Amino acid sequence: MPPIIGLLVSFTIFTVMFALGLGLRGSTFALSRHQPAVLGRILIGTCLLVPLAGLLLLELPLAAKLSVPVRFAIALMVICPSAPLALRRTSSPERASGLAARIQVSAALLAILSIPLLAELFTLVRPVSGWDIRPLDIALQVTRVQLIPLAAGLLVKTWRPGWAERWTSTINQVATALLVVMVVVLLAITASQLIPFLSQNLFGLLVMTAMVAISLGIGYGLAGPDPSDRPTVALVTSTRNLGLAAQLAVVYGASIKGLIPAVLSYTLISTVVSIIVLKLLAARVSMEQPKSSAS
Repeated sequence: MPPIIGLLVSFTIFTVMFALGLGLRGSTFALSRHQPAVLGRILIGTCLLVPLAGLLLLELPLAAKLSVPVRFAIALMVICPSAPLALRRTSSPERASGLAARIQVSAALLAILSIPLLAELFTLVRPVSGWDIRPLDIALQVTRVQLIPLAAGLLVKTWRPGWAERWTSTINQVATALLVVMVVVLLAITASQLIPFLSQNLFGLLVMTAMVAISLGIGYGLAGPDPSDRPTVALVTSTRNLGLAAQLAVVYGASIKGLIPAVLSYTLISTVVSIIVLKLLAARVSMEQPKSSAS
């Protein structure tokens, strides 16, 4: 993988996290003050239960049939929470969008500790051959590409609110464009590997689908009592951080052929499955609301 790709991925994540911090509102963390148990439960789900479910899945006897890139991609995706892309897919009311932002920011901060600890756990259990990710190195990576730009965005929002108000929309558009460019570039570089990978790893794609479904179920089950929050929490919990996973894949898995196609495949499956499930959940919520109003 050319070094320029690593720079593109790092710059993309930096810009997305800076835009996230810049766009936060003063009331964003109201839920954490009034319902800390709800937010804590959700964070345990996205930062701990999803990775542990992935680890258990990779330890099943059937998982022995998976190729190395599939196993490595699943491991990388499940340990990487806080996907800003999920915020761009949350077309829900302001309350749900604010909840998604709270989860994203809190998970990004928690990831500074959770990802290195999970990397150490995966190193000890060794569900993936070739897993050589050092916890200290990964902590520095996550701090550089997530914590620093997020903190910078929050500081600019606090010190220069007028500037932030004027430029938040533009920077968000740039961040979205960079995400699209990053995916297109990764697809272009791995195009010759992608079709063979898909055809040779049909069972792996089914396992990825199962992992996404499990993640959606964890998020749905841990959401608060408000039914309208459940689709949002399910989405944010199941959507993993493609940019961070790609960054780690470039740094730690450069020698594993097919790893980037595997990471992209997981993201595509996550997008398709979550769209289908969220439409079903939204339809269910809309059917339940008239009943609750009538009662």
